[in-house]
Amino acid sequence: MAVIVGKIEPLKKIKDILNDNDITRFNSIGETNEFLKNYDSEKEELINITKVSLDEEIKAIEKTTNQAIKDSSKNIINKILLYFKVKKNLKRKSNLELNYEDILSTRCVQACEKLDSTKEIVDNLYPLIAGAIGENLTVKELEKLSNEYYLINDFSIEFDPPIYNRNEDDRIFSIQIDHLLICKSGVFILETKNWSNKSIESLDLRSPVKQVSRTSYALFVLLNSESNVELIRHHWGSARIPIRNVIVMTKVKPKEEFKHVKVLTLDQLNGYIQYFDEIFDNDEVNQIFNYLKNETHE
Repeated sequence: MAVIVGKIEPLKKIKDILNDNDITRFNSIGETNEFLKNYDSEKEELINITKVSLDEEIKAIEKTTNQAIKDSSKNIINKILLYFKVKKNLKRKSNLELNYEDILSTRCVQACEKLDSTKEIVDNLYPLIAGAIGENLTVKELEKLSNEYYLINDFSIEFDPPIYNRNEDDRIFSIQIDHLLICKSGVFILETKNWSNKSIESLDLRSPVKQVSRTSYALFVLLNSESNVELIRHHWGSARIPIRNVIVMTKVKPKEEFKHVKVLTLDQLNGYIQYFDEIFDNDEVNQIFNYLKNETHE
């Protein structure tokens, strides 16, 4: 199995947003999808759950009070110490029983508001959830490669000073890559798009081809000009580290071909990666991998 480090970016963002909103009930994308699926039935069940919770609270107070009364009868010291506790519990129990319907209604409203708020936040997470599903599919596919392949998820780096691309008159201050694969045939930039045909045709979405091409230029400069990776020298001269650009489409892909970027489906991915000749040995692969792993921002 391929060596994998790092979590995919959408999962990090989803976790941060949920934590910022004090939502701790979800441990996976599957649980968020299950929540949306069962939202209506969960909301209907809230009244029963809230009623059971209130009834259990009253019973717990009654049990604690009875135990305190029992303990207070043992001696005069206990009676004095537990008097105020018994009095407080009786008052609290009486308040819950006398105002039962109002308290139940208030708690139901609060519970429904919290549930509605959670649903709104999860609904707004849909683009990130879709991205996480797509990127996870790519990772699962790359896992099938041997342990001579190294995968860094969510590779990101800032440049100071920025890298200048003269051809595009573009100063590149930072890059982020969904998946960076390092192996004996070179380095692969892999961007995952879990897009439908409608998304592919949309003029509002940024071109992933331009995005990958820009990222590739900066990474090429980083690896071949600024890194301290020591490659075995060829008698013709210094070898360079090739970078191949791939867009992985997990649903559908465009029919067109694009310059400098290969667009592939999941079932085409590993075959394409394994097609290229090996040009590095294990030590060189490890050097490249460790250099990139140390450069990325966690």
